[in-house]
Amino acid sequence: SNVNKKADYKSASRNNELIDLDNEVVIGLKNYPKPKQNQNNKKKNYKNSKKGQADVTLKNRIEDKQKVSRNPNKVKYEKEHNSKKNNKKTSASINKNNNKKESKNIPIKNKNTSNSQIILQDKLRRKKIRAIKKMSVIALMAILLIGGIVYFFLSPVFNVKAIEVINNNYITSEQIISSSGIKVQENMFKFSKKDSQNNILSNPYIEKVNISRNLFTNKVQIDVQERTATLMLEYGNSYVYINNQGYILEISTTKLNTPILKGYVTPLSQVKPGNRLNKEDLERLETVLNIMETASSNGIDNLISQIDIKDKDDYIMFLEEEDKTVYLGSCSNLSTQMLYVKKMIETEKGVEGEFFVNMDLNKGRTVFREKV
Repeated sequence: SNVNKKADYKSASRNNELIDLDNEVVIGLKNYPKPKQNQNNKKKNYKNSKKGQADVTLKNRIEDKQKVSRNPNKVKYEKEHNSKKNNKKTSASINKNNNKKESKNIPIKNKNTSNSQIILQDKLRRKKIRAIKKMSVIALMAILLIGGIVYFFLSPVFNVKAIEVINNNYITSEQIISSSGIKVQENMFKFSKKDSQNNILSNPYIEKVNISRNLFTNKVQIDVQERTATLMLEYGNSYVYINNQGYILEISTTKLNTPILKGYVTPLSQVKPGNRLNKEDLERLETVLNIMETASSNGIDNLISQIDIKDKDDYIMFLEEEDKTVYLGSCSNLSTQMLYVKKMIETEKGVEGEFFVNMDLNKGRTVFREKV
C-alpha cells in the first residue's frame, strides 16, 4: 500500500494536479477542526454582497409600508429624526477632522519658554509698582513744597508797607493809588499787577504805567507816563482838552493857555474822555502840529490863540494879542511862511488886519490888509 501511495503522489505532482490536503493524512501533523465563522461576520458579508443588499432594501421597504399603514405621521417623524441624526454625525465627524488638522498646526508650547515669560512679566509688574510708588512720593513732596511756598509768600511777612508813585505831574498820587486798588497792609502777592495797571490806564491822562514789588522793603512802586493837553476844542461853553495824538483827556469850563482848534468834524457824540478824534481830524492834526513846531522855532508860538482846520487847503491862524488873522493856505512851505509872519508882526505892530501868505511865494508877494 505504501508503494502505491508513493506512485500516486509522484503521478500527481508530475501531472501538475492540485493536492487536496483536507482529504489527505499527513504523518506527524495533527488535524485541527476548522474555525467556526462568526455570525456577525456572516451577516456583514451577506449585507456587503449584492444579493444581501437587495434583500435588506426589500425588507426595509416592506417594513416601511407596514409602518405607513399603521401610522404614516410616525414614520415621517422617524425618517426626519434619523436624517437629523445622520447629519449631526457627519457634522461631528467633520468637526473632529478639522480639530485634528488644527491641532496638528498648533505649535507645542515649551514649558521652559512659558516659565521665562511668566518670570519676565512678574519682573515688569514689580518695576511698574516701584515706579508708581516713586512717582507718588515725588508728587506728594512737590505738593507739600508748593504748599509751603504759597503759605510763606501769603503770610503777613510780605504785607505792603508803602506805595510810591513817580513821574506824575497832572494826576495826583492819591488818585493813582486809589484807582490801582492796591492797599497798605495787604499782601503784596494778592493783587494782580495786570488788573491794577488796567485800572490806572482807564484814566485818559495816563499813557503808560509800570508796577513793581520790592520784597526787601515791602514797597510797591507805580511808575506812570502822563499825556499832556496841548490843544483844545470848543464844546459849547466848555473846552475839550486833547493831546498831540488826538486823545480826548477832559472836558472842562477852564480855558488853558493853548491854541483852540476850530472846524473839527468829529461828531459831538464821540467827544468823550478816553476817546480819540476821527481819522479826518487826526490827519489835519498833523498839519497843526507842524504849524506849532515851525512857529515855536521862530518864537511866535505863544501868540497863536486859534487855528481853523475846516478847510484843509486853507488853514487860518489867529493871533489874538496882535489882532491879526493869517491865511496859510495848504501849508506847503511853512518854514518860509513863518518867516514872513514873524516879519509882518514886527512891522505892523499894534495894527489890526489880515495877512495873506497862502500863495506861491516864489511867484507872488505877501499881502497885509489893514482892517478899517
